[in-house]
Parts: sequence; C-alpha cells; structure tokens
Amino acid sequence: MSDTRATADWLAPERAELAAQRILDIAEQMFIEKGVSMVTMRDIASAAGCSRATLYRYYPGKSEVLAAYVDRAATELGAAIAAAVRHEPDAGARLVAAVTTAVDGVRSNPALSAWFVSDAAARSANLALLSPAIEEIAVEFLGDIAPDVDPTQRRDRARWVVRVILSLLTSPGETAADERVMLERFVVPVVTTAGARVPRG
Repeated sequence: MSDTRATADWLAPERAELAAQRILDIAEQMFIEKGVSMVTMRDIASAAGCSRATLYRYYPGKSEVLAAYVDRAATELGAAIAAAVRHEPDAGARLVAAVTTAVDGVRSNPALSAWFVSDAAARSANLALLSPAIEEIAVEFLGDIAPDVDPTQRRDRARWVVRVILSLLTSPGETAADERVMLERFVVPVVTTAGARVPRG
C-alpha cells in the first residue's frame, strides 16, 4: 500500500476518531520540532499528507487543534496523577503529589514543555485555563480530597490550583524542594480547609 493510500485510509470519514487523534500525534511532533507558536495548519496538513481542506474537516483552525491537544494531554496527566496520589496518607500530601506530578509531567515531556517557552507561554496558559477537561479533572480531584468544601468553592479552588500549576510552569522555583515548601505552606491550607478564601488575581 502506498503512503498516499495509507494516509487516505486513516483520514476516511468512517475513521474520524482515529484521524483526529493521528492529527494530534502529528501536531505533537511538530511542536517539538518547530515550537508551538511556529506550527501552522499548512505544516500539519503537509506532515499528515492531506490537503488543508481535509484537515479543516477535523479541526477548523489552529486554535481547535491546540484546544484538543490540551484536553488530550490533560486526560493523560490526570491518569498519572491518580496513580501518584493513590498511596499518599492525607489530603495535603495528595494535593502536593498531584501538583508536582502535573508539573513534572509537563516539564519532562518535550512536546508539553514546548508550550511554556517564552513565546508560547501566555497563549498556553490561557488555553489551559479555558480547558473543560483540565477544570473537571481538578474539580473531581478536589472533591476526593476536600469533600466538605461547598461545590461552588470547590470549583473556584480547582481553578486556582490550575493557576498555581501554570505559575510553576512559567516561573519555576529555584529547586523542586522550594516548590514543594511553597505548596505545603500556601496552597494546601487554602485548598483543603473549609472556609478558606482563595486568593484573587
């Protein structure tokens, strides 16, 4: 089977989910090679071996590719977090483990770390804050470790935890130990204590 025929097969309408995921795989490799801000829809279509018109059937624009990639990465990180916190002894330890696992997971992945270089960091942070998948993972996690917190406050706290993670990715602490101390002193009390107020801004 020729490369063109193989590409046509995985882009066939009846394989829409496969095609959508393969496109994200290709975009991921290009993020590593060119940087997130430099990748274009033309680049992705060329690497996929399809026309831009075909690519647009799956993703209307680059913003949609980026949003879908963020949601997929969040789901994968969510699974890693669930495994990392399973044996932690209390809510505070589980929260620290969750945040450090998320941060380490991004930093150790060339495709994800490419999102937080200087020219892409602001857009990446905004996409993460708007991602339904990231928010729901955070809300569900906080429901497990802080079940007594009001659901509305829980969602506010979940959004704040996401901001904390993004802050560590864009402005890292001097050492991993420094980051852990910051989480234990300033984040754990706010997130796990009923009635605590989430910082604004």
